[in-house]
Amino acid sequence: MALKQILGCLVILLSSLSMMSCSEPVDYTFGFSAEESNRFLLFTAKYDDYMNVPAGVIGCCLASGGASVSVFPDKYPKKGYFVWYDKISESYYQATLKYPENLKEIADKKLPDFYTVKDYKDIESKRPKRIYLITSITSKNEVITWLANAKMGASHIDRTIIELDRAKGEPFVPEFIKERQRKKAEEAKKNAEINEDVN
Repeated sequence: MALKQILGCLVILLSSLSMMSCSEPVDYTFGFSAEESNRFLLFTAKYDDYMNVPAGVIGCCLASGGASVSVFPDKYPKKGYFVWYDKISESYYQATLKYPENLKEIADKKLPDFYTVKDYKDIESKRPKRIYLITSITSKNEVITWLANAKMGASHIDRTIIELDRAKGEPFVPEFIKERQRKKAEEAKKNAEINEDVN
């Protein structure tokens, strides 16, 4: 093999190793919740237009990762698109949230490596952080995303939580509802035509 070809192969190999070393792994879990239990049905949780996270009925409380999903993402998202149904208003809502570009840096440097838990005797213990990207729906149909170093907070759990973005949900009619309405309209029209022919 010519020296030029060998040098070319070495350059490609070194470039590949450099890219691998710069691509640090991420480790976090998606969490979903709502201000009120059993009121909201989360239909869509889509991140960066490629990663769909399964959800469903979400329960109490705000900033809690009660309904959690591990999908082993290879990076932090830059945005999230959410669609949910409110049983009280009987309406669908949608909203898009934008996240900081340096989300990994925030998770690594601004979330403490440990959080504190108190037992029933009020004795404190340290637990290693587990990063959660938590999204909640409020009673006013807002959607909020936080980054946290523990799944949920309580009087006996002292965790760190950072709000990333929030937005008011926009009422809309999903495409599958429109399709259902079109089919019902077509069926009603056909039935009306049949009745006219009979008469």
